[in-house]
Amino acid sequence: MPKISTASKYHPLHKRRRNLHLPFGTQRFLAAFEGIEGGFAVGASIVVGLTVAGLDRRLMLTTAVISIIVSGFNSASVKYSSEHYLDELDGRESRSATAHYFVPALIEFICYIVLSFFAVLPLFIIPDPKTAVIITVVTTILMLFVAGLWRGYILRMNRVRDGLETAVLGLGIILVGLVSGIVVNSL
Repeated sequence: MPKISTASKYHPLHKRRRNLHLPFGTQRFLAAFEGIEGGFAVGASIVVGLTVAGLDRRLMLTTAVISIIVSGFNSASVKYSSEHYLDELDGRESRSATAHYFVPALIEFICYIVLSFFAVLPLFIIPDPKTAVIITVVTTILMLFVAGLWRGYILRMNRVRDGLETAVLGLGIILVGLVSGIVVNSL
């Protein structure tokens, strides 16, 4: 019996799928959203962790910027390789690696870097690190909630649930940064 591709209109579940027209295409939309979600949450997590660890301001900013760039590049690399490997496993490897793997990875990297720097920005502007961290955390949680609302709207899902889910996941990432900073500071 021949295998029917899950993307085929002859697949038994074809009629049950939602017909979505995502901005920039599915892969690029997901890459942008992953960059938005990761950029805000990881950027804020790094800021919180370094602040709690008690580093001086200059060292904290330098470490945060380096960590964000490396983390963003890692995230984009994982995006590229996972998409490529999944297509290899499915037997759908694209002949145009640039369009199908590199562009979504680049979109994720750019979103990640830009939004992570929004999380670090209060540290550059506000002299008191604790106030800057509070502003960073509150702004990050609100922006993640809005991003989740947007994702729910685009995907025609429950917007509030998606917003809350995205905000709670981001808060979890920030808490990991907080705990890491506390542990490092106690050593």
